[in-house]
Amino acid sequence: MTRSRRPFPDLRDPLPPALQFVLGLSPSAMTLGLGNIQALMERLGHPERAFRAVLVAGTNGKGSVTTLLESLLRARGLRTGRYTSPHVFSVAERIAIGGESATIDEMEAAAARIVPLRDEIPYSYFEALTAIAFLLFAGRGVEMAVLEVGLGGRFDATNVVDPALSIVTSISLDHRRILGDTEQEILREKLGVARPGTPLLVGDLPAALRAIVDERGAREGFPVLGPGDLGSATVVEPLFDGSWVTLRTPAADYGRVRLPFGGAHQAVNALLAVGAAEKLAAPLTGVGEALAGAFIPGRFQRVDRHGRTFVIDVAHNDAAILATAQHVAAYRRREDCALVFGLLRRKELFRAPRGLLDAFGRICLVDPGLEPGSSDVAHAPHELLASYFAPYLPNAAAAVMLWNRADERDDPLVRLLRWLDDPRTPVTTVVVMGSHRVVEEVGKRMFTADGTIGT
Repeated sequence: MTRSRRPFPDLRDPLPPALQFVLGLSPSAMTLGLGNIQALMERLGHPERAFRAVLVAGTNGKGSVTTLLESLLRARGLRTGRYTSPHVFSVAERIAIGGESATIDEMEAAAARIVPLRDEIPYSYFEALTAIAFLLFAGRGVEMAVLEVGLGGRFDATNVVDPALSIVTSISLDHRRILGDTEQEILREKLGVARPGTPLLVGDLPAALRAIVDERGAREGFPVLGPGDLGSATVVEPLFDGSWVTLRTPAADYGRVRLPFGGAHQAVNALLAVGAAEKLAAPLTGVGEALAGAFIPGRFQRVDRHGRTFVIDVAHNDAAILATAQHVAAYRRREDCALVFGLLRRKELFRAPRGLLDAFGRICLVDPGLEPGSSDVAHAPHELLASYFAPYLPNAAAAVMLWNRADERDDPLVRLLRWLDDPRTPVTTVVVMGSHRVVEEVGKRMFTADGTIGT
């Protein structure tokens, strides 16, 4: 058995009252526009102006790039802030200063400043948490904050800052109800993080999408830099839970470096992070250590427990789920792998189900178990089976198991974890993936009170 790479942030329950109020707001309730966050910033004395900021947008990869970039800037000697979303186990994961998660007590103090403003400013869940982050960054002397955009870009609360640099990592179909039905529409929303005269770094986009970016940059006056402009990152030794890559930029040859996140696509994410760090704080120092030491909960997080490898991964859209499935298939035998998977009904799958069946000998479909009063709707296990896996049956019928919620005396998740912990269960690798609620609920049951893995 191995311990988690580091303890979780404060898992205190119940949370203090102001934070409870903020977290009681519906995460899916929002009003498009920056009016609320701008009003909040004005009433709070404009904390967003106290630090320089980087905006990281994109469908997938933005959490990894945010984490890698913050680690690089911190290694350079800057006092950094990091803001990511959503959280997996504790709301304190979202905000880090100097590489350490914020405490619940300081988040409560910041929340207490904004709760009285709710009658005046009808801010959302995400706007409130963004304001809390900015108050903490300003109050603790952050010099450079790396901000993961929550949704889209143009109207996201993080976009209230005036960024020193912006990044768009990737584009695929997600949040279509809000962002648009095509990749082109989604890209245009995410390009709202760009500013005239400020560099925009983009990931490995298809030619048609890159043409849209270049045209917008030429029209609005911001330089666009892609992977070919930033240098090269080549995977030389792929690993199950990371990879070794050779990394070169026009400024430096960083040689062979270890990335902590699995998947070949992480090489481009590392190149984006290094390229951004060079633009902001060259010359860089301690690049290898900074990249290897970057960590964010729930992003292909590996835990060895009771002789089995568990992976906790919050991939929850078609492209991300497929990428994780293909990565697992490249390193593990299908018959040795089990998947615990649940999804919200507003998420759509296209290619991922076939990839999951190719990668996992056993697929355990579970109910995400939403909080009472949640405005989200979860796919029941039988709905997931009928909607997405049925076309490939009956050949895969034996691989799919439904773990429906029953009553409290017969919690199917307890039975599932007991089955996975049984040494007679013929699997060596278990991946918990999908809705953050699934990852949170399964993950918390695997962790002890002191924040370490194991029993």
